[in-house]
Amino acid sequence: MILDFLALFWAMQAGVGALDMAVMKPDASYFSATPLVLASRASTLAMAQAELVRVALKPVVSRIEPFTTKGDRILDRPLVEVGGKGVFIKELERSLLDGESDAAVHSMKDMESDFAAGTMIGAVLPREDRRDALLGGYADLDALPDGAIVGTSSVRRRALLLHHRPDLRITLLRGNINKRIAKLNQGDYDAIILAVAGLKRLKLTLDYTPLDEQIMPTAAAQGALAVQLCDPSLAKGEKATRQQAVFDAVAPLACINSTIEVTAERAMLAYLDGSCHTPIAASARFVDDKTLRLDGMVLSTDGSAAFRCTMTASKDEAVTLGINVGVALLDEAGGRGFLA
Repeated sequence: MILDFLALFWAMQAGVGALDMAVMKPDASYFSATPLVLASRASTLAMAQAELVRVALKPVVSRIEPFTTKGDRILDRPLVEVGGKGVFIKELERSLLDGESDAAVHSMKDMESDFAAGTMIGAVLPREDRRDALLGGYADLDALPDGAIVGTSSVRRRALLLHHRPDLRITLLRGNINKRIAKLNQGDYDAIILAVAGLKRLKLTLDYTPLDEQIMPTAAAQGALAVQLCDPSLAKGEKATRQQAVFDAVAPLACINSTIEVTAERAMLAYLDGSCHTPIAASARFVDDKTLRLDGMVLSTDGSAAFRCTMTASKDEAVTLGINVGVALLDEAGGRGFLA
């Protein structure tokens, strides 16, 4: 069964016994006195995403608890110098394990291949538009002037931009979406790259161009929201009862197709590297009801070298598909020495 297959994958990633659990009908009354607590980063986008989960959980009563993460506090350096993508989730994972929250809402592309032991992914919600967006009033990347200054904090976007347009000047751009847009509007950049999903979730009415995925293939799990939980099979007593109730409340939010897609993408990511140091793109889509296609790409940090591979497989073989694409990419690249 696909559900068992995916549960096994998440269990392997988190090192927990998720396969032992069965999804029960949520008991909304359990949370009437003590609402289910959703941990979220404090940024406007993260809170909007957590609100989507809070609404989807109804009639289960829940509330959002914001946390400021290390990645939100340190904005003058690239993420690779701060601690990688994981800096956005470690504080939320701590809140889970310390019992300050019941579930944590993440942009799944911010989650590294390994996450906290004793936790699991309770649900991957229906995926939003996964594409990157070009802001700055240009029709596409080719319309940018020679030597244009483009802002991004992503090593993937930087490498892909330089691969397509080596003349571009790619400069660091961090902070929340509104601050990034303000820096563009005040003339610090000719253009900036953001995720279409974030713009849509914030309902921002902006002029932007979704970028062609043949030129800008997307990050693993881009556009996907994940809800992370403690594994109730590892708890005892009242803690186990509450964690099981959280699991039962969150599980119905899962989109199976989105889960299968990100499973293939994250399996490729885990095989290749799993960190934010290497520019990696991974995008899986259903060809039909039973078949999945995975498009993977790995680049040098300066974009001068790039290797790409596309394979298809049964949806039941999402992990194997991801690993096979990773193997093929490493073979093309000449081995792990290519990875940053």
